[in-house]
Amino acid sequence: MLQGQLDTPLDAFGVRQAHLLAERVADEIEADVLISSPLQRALVTAQIVGQRLNLEPIIVPELSEMDFGILEGLTIDRIEAEHPEIAAGMNDATDDDFGWPGGETRRGFHVRVFRAFQAILADFPDKRVIVVAHGGVIGSFMAQVEGVSPNDWWSKPILNCSLTHLHISPEHTAVHFVNDAVHLEVLDVDLTQPATDAVE
Repeated sequence: MLQGQLDTPLDAFGVRQAHLLAERVADEIEADVLISSPLQRALVTAQIVGQRLNLEPIIVPELSEMDFGILEGLTIDRIEAEHPEIAAGMNDATDDDFGWPGGETRRGFHVRVFRAFQAILADFPDKRVIVVAHGGVIGSFMAQVEGVSPNDWWSKPILNCSLTHLHISPEHTAVHFVNDAVHLEVLDVDLTQPATDAVE
């Protein structure tokens, strides 16, 4: 389902995932700043992490998930069945200007995401920052960092409450790990499903 900017709350399973993430972050990361998307499913996750780290989340609206417009809440199968012309554009990863009716274009979304991270880097130089955002946001930023197309999101889905670790300096960006969800293995569920929320 395309949740996009629907402000759906975390369910009980999502809260459990967030607590497992918070435990790992508290054990492994010393952070100075905690930043979050304003959408509840990210913000509640950030608040749970923040409780362990004694940090209050700073809300950055530009970290919200892609705006899917009038199609938010629909499944991919339903879009393909009821809106084949939109599905064709959605599945064409070469079309940077594909846009969701009433929502964002791919190009606009990727520019928004990159600028949001640039602003975070400018606002918090030499700080260790945790960003709690969404699968689309983190996937877009990682693709742009790696110099590959950010449109092919289905080939590298970001898992809910996964952990991605970067070290960014003016000279170099080091990717330590991406989409790591080992802390969720105790849940004994299929972790290969595409995500709407992740932490960076």
